[in-house]
Amino acid sequence: MTTFAILYGLFFVLLGFLVKAFPNLIAGYNTMPPEKKENVDIEGLSTFMRDSFIVLGAIIMLAYFALRALGWDQMAEAVFWFVPTVGVVLMVIRAQRYDQN
Repeated sequence: MTTFAILYGLFFVLLGFLVKAFPNLIAGYNTMPPEKKENVDIEGLSTFMRDSFIVLGAIIMLAYFALRALGWDQMAEAVFWFVPTVGVVLMVIRAQRYDQN
């Protein structure tokens, strides 16, 4: 499970760098008509998404190992679904500030 925690966290970090390099990976942005894309601060949005995914990956790895060290194995395994769920909801809410449509 330790290897999975590291790979899962690194997946989010990698996803962050990919979203910054390829902004069309952002759901919704890639299907927008060109006139609506003009009203989106894609530089700011992609930077925000990159930073958020990196933080999510780091929190997943750190929380997993911290909870395991404390002997809370069940809580450590809940990190794999709890952190991404809460993190993505917060990202969707905060990402709205980059869309002026």
